[in-house]
Amino acid sequence: MSDWTMAGKPALLIVHMQNAVIKTPSPLEVMGHGKAAHEEGVIDNIEKLVAEFRGKGLPVVYCVAHTPADTKWPAYGGFWQGCQQLDVNRLGTWDVEIIDELKPAGEERIFYNWPFNVFERTGLDEHLKDLGVDTVVLVGVATGMSVGTAAWAIAERFYSLIVPVDATTDGNSEVHKVVCEAILPAIGLVTTTEDVVAHL
Repeated sequence: MSDWTMAGKPALLIVHMQNAVIKTPSPLEVMGHGKAAHEEGVIDNIEKLVAEFRGKGLPVVYCVAHTPADTKWPAYGGFWQGCQQLDVNRLGTWDVEIIDELKPAGEERIFYNWPFNVFERTGLDEHLKDLGVDTVVLVGVATGMSVGTAAWAIAERFYSLIVPVDATTDGNSEVHKVVCEAILPAIGLVTTTEDVVAHL
């Protein structure tokens, strides 16, 4: 166990662990985030964190990516072109349901965002403040996309940030490594699932 203290009340924020991204087969399987999440034990580690947070009566919050019907697609970038061709992540479809292993329980909230920033026009910040949250434990996919964006959004709102490196991943392992080792330590604590559990 490393030497640190949990700052105030923590919440677990689970980002984009939804069918279209994680399941096999699924529309966004080609991105590799789901394959990495399965192979690296990310789903199991998030399950452990969910159980610990629920057991201690601490908030568990979900964010799901959805594609609005009126999306104006940028001209450049493989991500945009792929999503446009697949017509993926529409509200009310299987795509945007949380994977079975991590289904919300009770009054746990799901916030829907598009495209990357889970705080932009979602009400997530207000919800966390209403719950009296001081620290956000950030997990999910993908480190180089929405998780990384969420980390900066959390820091910009002056929450304390914790990222268990084994409970988040990216289809590109080098991107995951660089973000976790070279970027996130400037704005938060990068640690492990086991270490977070030990400090709850």
